[in-house]
Amino acid sequence: MTSAARAVVSGAPLRVPVSGTSIDSNSSDPTRWRSIAACAVYFGHQSVGDDIAGGIDRLNAELSLGLRLVETHAPAAVAHPAFVHFHAGGNQDPASKNAAMLRILHARPRADRGIVLLKYCYVDIGRDTDVTAVFNAYRAMVRAIRSRYPDVTVVHTTVPVTTVESAVKAEVKRLMGRRSVRQDAIARHRYNALVRAEFAGRDLLFDIARIEGTRADGTRVQFEWKGEQIELLAPEYTRDGGHLNARGQALVAKELLNVLAGVAETDR
Repeated sequence: MTSAARAVVSGAPLRVPVSGTSIDSNSSDPTRWRSIAACAVYFGHQSVGDDIAGGIDRLNAELSLGLRLVETHAPAAVAHPAFVHFHAGGNQDPASKNAAMLRILHARPRADRGIVLLKYCYVDIGRDTDVTAVFNAYRAMVRAIRSRYPDVTVVHTTVPVTTVESAVKAEVKRLMGRRSVRQDAIARHRYNALVRAEFAGRDLLFDIARIEGTRADGTRVQFEWKGEQIELLAPEYTRDGGHLNARGQALVAKELLNVLAGVAETDR
């Protein structure tokens, strides 16, 4: 993967290379995905995570991957290996999601060499969010996980993105003193840039935002803001501007399976 500069200053231009993880369908090999069936996975999320889990569930059935998906907040009740997923905390409260992930790991009856990922929702990051504070809290949670549970492997995630209104509508809103959805997209861009700068190239990164914003032909869905390209959700992947339709679910689910298979192959 391409390494990224570590220093990112709030308010400064954020030109950070994205994760090197491929989303080319040619890189998706179901024979590799079957290795995940031998792993303990813990995936904390909310509604977009439901979309992703649904995509994995369908691929699991169609391709006979042998995965066992279990939705629960009680990992002690689950006989591993299993793909455990759960609604973490509450939306617009990232701290509650961090705490939920730590509770899940604490509730494990024993060390299981789990693969752990916590996905924030797009509503957790918006125009009024202190992006640096949210990122620092996430980073503190990662440090706590690594200190308390050295058996686990942490996979980082970017925040999902959404569609936005047209440039004309955004300008009309500005002239009327109203806020534009584009301002939320800019905040998510800043958070994702911090994640990539800290973890891309040296840690595992499931770059949801990049996947959601990349079309089948490789072009990116973006708008320009102060010299920055702000990534957006490709309209063909969504049913409502934020959540994923069947096509988007399959695309993002395949990439998560690629990432998890990489862990299974190298660390198990």
